[in-house]
Amino acid sequence: MDIATEYDESPLQQGELRPFFFTPHETAVVREATARLIPGPRDDPAEPYPGAREADVVRYIDRLLGAFTADPPLIYPAPAGQGGFLPLTPAQRVGWRRRIDTLQQAYRAGTALLDRLAGGDFTAVPAAERDAVLDVPQVQEFRGMLFDHAIQGLYAAPVYCGATARHPGGTAPHTALGLPGGSRSVAADGPTAALAGRFEEAVRQLVAGVLDE
Repeated sequence: MDIATEYDESPLQQGELRPFFFTPHETAVVREATARLIPGPRDDPAEPYPGAREADVVRYIDRLLGAFTADPPLIYPAPAGQGGFLPLTPAQRVGWRRRIDTLQQAYRAGTALLDRLAGGDFTAVPAAERDAVLDVPQVQEFRGMLFDHAIQGLYAAPVYCGATARHPGGTAPHTALGLPGGSRSVAADGPTAALAGRFEEAVRQLVAGVLDE
């Protein structure tokens, strides 16, 4: 079974995971935007590895933004075998609540901006026009955030994508789709290449954020 076929059959794309924060349209906008930044074979036939769409990183982002819809919040996973997430200390709760509130505002404004620059609906325009919108200077800060979170979603532990975030056979998305464990090729040009240098910084920020709490 090839990557695209396995993706089509994935329960992640069949409505089994309810959104925690995004509206259905915002989910579609974030999915299409991250797919242009980190394309897989469905978005670039020359790309041999799964990308943001195949790994469904929009679910990772949605659960991050909606972390406080659950109790305990979806921040620190419990040790392997225990399931669920660990309670936050009062200080951690305040810090993470502020951080996520800021991210929620950025995503709500950012998806609206992509729609506006695309003439009303970012998801309705051709791929080349989406690339052009993502390359507008006004979008650069939001594009960087999308890329950072998409990278985190590609490499995150499956628990961050939800307990039902499994592909056929019960494996995690990045495993079932053949995602390399420590590296991923990127295109030689276009938005992905322009942002590829952010990978190390994205991982550094993710780790630093955990260690600082």
